[in-house]
Amino acid sequence: MQLIRELGSPSWTRNDLIAALHEFTTIYPNRPVKDNDGGMKAPHLFATWFATKQLQPKYIIESGVWKGQGTWFMEQAAPQAQIIAIDPVLERLVYKSPKVTYQTKDFTKTDWSHIDKAQTLLFFDDHQNAYERLKAGKKFGFKHFLFEDNYPASQGDCYTLKKAFMHAGFKGEVPVPTGRLEKIKAVLSPPKAEIILPNADDATYLKEICKVYYEFPPVFKADTTRWGDAWIDFTYPTPLPLLESVGEPHQQLFKEEAKFYTWFCYVQLH
Repeated sequence: MQLIRELGSPSWTRNDLIAALHEFTTIYPNRPVKDNDGGMKAPHLFATWFATKQLQPKYIIESGVWKGQGTWFMEQAAPQAQIIAIDPVLERLVYKSPKVTYQTKDFTKTDWSHIDKAQTLLFFDDHQNAYERLKAGKKFGFKHFLFEDNYPASQGDCYTLKKAFMHAGFKGEVPVPTGRLEKIKAVLSPPKAEIILPNADDATYLKEICKVYYEFPPVFKADTTRWGDAWIDFTYPTPLPLLESVGEPHQQLFKEEAKFYTWFCYVQLH
C-alpha cells in the first residue's frame, strides 16, 4: 500500500493555512446554508475558500453544487472570478447567485474553448471517477483542480486519486434507478457497477502528469473516522493535522466538524 500524500509543493505553506483559519471563521457565520448535511462542512469549505483565495482564478468550473454553499465561499475568495456551476439537479439549490452561470450539462460534454485554461480552477464534488475527470481536464488543457471527495482505499462511492495512489482499485455498487425514465432505461440497458482492478499503472500515470498533488491537512484529526473506525495511517494515510489542540476560540469550529474530512486535494498539472 502506498502512503503518498503529496507530490511537488503548492504555492502555500502550513503556516499560511494556520494563519488563515481565523479569517475563515469570521466568514463562516455568514454562510447562506446553515444546514448543509450532504455537502461540505468546515474542513473542506476552509480548503475550498483558501485554495481559491490563493490561486485567484479568472474562471471557476464547479461540478457538483448541491445546495450552493461551496459556490458562495468561492465567491468570497475570488469575487472577480466568473463561475460556471454544474449540477444535474439544480432544484436543490438554497443559495443561487445572480453572478453565476448554472447548467446541467456535464463537464465532459461542454465546449470550453472560450475560456483561458491556465487561469481556470476546476472544482469536483460530483462523486464521479476522479481519475477520469483529471484525464478529461488534461485533454481540455486545464491545469488546476480541486477534488472534494478524495476517499481512501476502503471507503467512498467513487474511484479517487487517493485510491489510485494507494493501488486500491474500486468496485462500485450498481446504481439503483429511481425515476420512471431511469427505470425504463434500466430495463432496456441494465446499469453496471464500475470495477477497477487494483493496479500500479494509474499511480504511475498520475506521477507523470502531476506537477503538484497536495492533500490538505485536516485542521484536527479525530480518534475515529467519519465511518467509526480507527483513524490510523495504515488504512487512512493522512497529512499531519494543522493543530493538535484548541488554543483559540475560533478553532473550536474545526474540532467539532473534524470527522467530515475526506482528504480534499489540489492538483496542478505540468
